Amino acid sequence: MKIVRILAVLVPMLAFAASDSTAARRGWLGVYTEDLSKPMLIALNADHGVLVTNVGEQSPAEKSGIEVGDVIMSLDGDTMTDGSALRWAVRDRPDEKVVVKVLRRGKEKKLGVRLGVREAAEQTFNFEWPAMPREALLKAEQALKEAGPSLKREFGRSDLSLDSLREELRQLKKDLGELRKKLTEKTKSE
Repeated sequence: MKIVRILAVLVPMLAFAASDSTAARRGWLGVYTEDLSKPMLIALNADHGVLVTNVGEQSPAEKSGIEVGDVIMSLDGDTMTDGSALRWAVRDRPDEKVVVKVLRRGKEKKLGVRLGVREAAEQTFNFEWPAMPREALLKAEQALKEAGPSLKREFGRSDLSLDSLREELRQLKKDLGELRKKLTEKTKSE
């Protein structure tokens, strides 16, 4: 329960600190893809890959020779198992030169591609919280100072495994249920 109280104090502080947003540059290949089903993989005699269904005009993919119908097998040696893997592989490499291995009409080809930069950059933090009143900020800082040593000990011996988090969630649900029950009883008695 201590962790929950500390997080209740920390989250607004972190959100307040994060309100200074910065633009993120994202890599861009310029293809639409479709994941390959097991029958399609068997027909292609492949065990992985992503089917290119459309290539954007003037995109890095078009400029490098990637075509509709190609199966992207890897990007810089990283195996592509689905469209999500491809997006993540491209995303963090704006303006980098990469090697894309494709399967085209049964033959593997390696293509050099200079990834583009997404024109409309995303915001890493595009939300704003109201400014925290000075008094609340001072109270939060004091709570952290007081809880610091015990938190350090608790985190030091806590494994924070999925099972322990599930148990904590179960306990919170139980506590919430008891509070609801008391509130209902109090409301009925009035």
